[in-house]
Amino acid sequence: MAHIKVVTDGSADIPPELARELGIEVVPVLARVDDKLLRVGIDISDEQLYEQMASGHQRVQIVAPSPAALEQTYRGLIGTVDHVFSIHLGTRLGTIYANAALARSRLPASTTKIELVDSKSASMGMGSVVIAAAEAARAGGTPEEISRLVHATIRHTHVVFFVDTMEYLEQSGRLTLAGSVLGSMQRIKPLMILDEGEIVPYERTRTRAKAIEGLFTFIEDFPRVQDVTVLYATTPEDVEKLLEKVDPIFPRGRVQIVRFGPAIAAHLGPGAMGVTVFEGLEEV
Repeated sequence: MAHIKVVTDGSADIPPELARELGIEVVPVLARVDDKLLRVGIDISDEQLYEQMASGHQRVQIVAPSPAALEQTYRGLIGTVDHVFSIHLGTRLGTIYANAALARSRLPASTTKIELVDSKSASMGMGSVVIAAAEAARAGGTPEEISRLVHATIRHTHVVFFVDTMEYLEQSGRLTLAGSVLGSMQRIKPLMILDEGEIVPYERTRTRAKAIEGLFTFIEDFPRVQDVTVLYATTPEDVEKLLEKVDPIFPRGRVQIVRFGPAIAAHLGPGAMGVTVFEGLEEV
């Protein structure tokens, strides 16, 4: 049986205890604070970063793990495992995948195969793909079976979210809209969806209450739902409002609640909320 390892990066927002349980190797993203470059989750905690963001004294800059850091991770696995699935932030959302490709190109010839995967997603949209791969590897799946599962899970996992202000997305450069469109969106709480790894407007909602209702409607519109994750940045009280709406169509006890990690929250800003929906697979 092939020995398989799953690697990802800190923008997957996988709870650390779950990553440890499944043996997922998480390459941390970095945060530049006061001209210091810190590894998120190692040199500085998520809570400390949120405090820095909330203080407003300086804007926290999130930095992708370098090719060198990814190369070091890969080199540590060469010869100890047969196959590595390295699953990363969507290529349209950041540079991590490109850095991983550069890191892989620097490796010596080896029997260990490193398969790079563009998740076309972020946060738990990406995290759900990573978790599925790790669970399949633990269950004894072959590289071919896991590869099919990973790409099928990407196709059937959907992320929608809203932000309190467009300022953070604009400054991140991750939202490519005409200036006139952006101007009109500043006055509303638009729902946005990840479509093939690109952030695009989904629905125009004018208030936070309507945006939360829009998250519920997004879930409700799927004819089949296997998993739901509710994502929030700084407003856990709004999670309960959404769970009350969702409970009649999907048991709240089965809904996973995850806080956006700083790598994502820095681009969305305080007050952001979202949901991840996994439809399930009829066949892989």
